Amino acid sequence: MRICRTNRLTMRESPRKIVPSPATRIRRLADLSRAVRPAKSEAVIDALGFDIVSGRLQAGELLPTETELARTLALSRPSLREALKALAQKGLVEARTRRGTLVCDRLRWDVLDADVLRWLAAAPPDRAFLMDLLDVRTIFEPAAASMAAARATPDQILAIENAFAAMASSLPHDVEACCRHDLAFHELITSATGNRLLIRFAAAIRTALLAAFRLSSNARESYESSLAEHHDVAVAIRRRSPEDAERAMRRLLAGTARDLSPAYQKLPRGTPPRRR
Repeated sequence: MRICRTNRLTMRESPRKIVPSPATRIRRLADLSRAVRPAKSEAVIDALGFDIVSGRLQAGELLPTETELARTLALSRPSLREALKALAQKGLVEARTRRGTLVCDRLRWDVLDADVLRWLAAAPPDRAFLMDLLDVRTIFEPAAASMAAARATPDQILAIENAFAAMASSLPHDVEACCRHDLAFHELITSATGNRLLIRFAAAIRTALLAAFRLSSNARESYESSLAEHHDVAVAIRRRSPEDAERAMRRLLAGTARDLSPAYQKLPRGTPPRRR
C-alpha cells in the first residue's frame, strides 16, 4: 500500500508538458520571421523607402531591373524580391507585367505605416503632408479636448498639467525637450478621452507629430507664444468645461498653422520635396 501511494505521489508531481497557447505560438513565429530576415534586405527597404518618400525617386519612375538592382545592391534576388514586396505592401511601389517596378503616387502610400512615417519625419519637410497632418489634427484634437474635459480622471488631469509645466520649464534653453513634452501633452489629452480608436490613431502618428513640433519650433519665440494657448487647454480641462477646451484647442492649432506658415510661404501646397 505504501508503494502504491508513493507511485501516485510520483505521478502527481511529475512535470506536465506545457503546450503554448495559439497566441504565444503566433508571437514566436513572428519573432522567428523577423530574426531570419536578412539584414541587407532590411537595409534595402530602408534605403529605397527613404529615397521614394524624400522625392529622390519620383512617382511613375521605373526602378532598374531586378538583375541590375541585385547586382548594384550586392543582394540576392530572393532578398531583393522580399524588399520590393515589403515596399509594395506600404504602397510605395507596384510591379507591372512586362514593365518592371514603378514608384507609386504619394496618394497610395500607407502614411500610417510606422516606416513610412519615420521616413517622412527624416526627409526634407513636405508641406503637403504637414498640412494634411494639421487638417487631421483640426478634425479630432478639439473633439478630444472636449471629451477629455468631460471624462478625464483626476490623475489624468494632473498628468496633462505636469506635461504643460515641463514644456514651460524647458524653455528657453531646451527646445527639444519642450517638443517631447508637447507631444506628451497632446497624447495625454487623447488618452483621457478613453476612446481606444483615438488613442491608437494618436500612437500611430506620434513620429509625424514630433517632427511637426520640431519644425514649428524653429524660432524659439514661436513656442513661447504657444505656451499661453496650451495653458488655456489645460485650464479648461481642469475646469471640466468641454466647450472651452474645444475652443482653446482650436486656437492652439491655429497658432500651430501660424508657426508653420513662414517655413512654407514660398511653396504652393502639394509641391513635393526637391531631389537632393
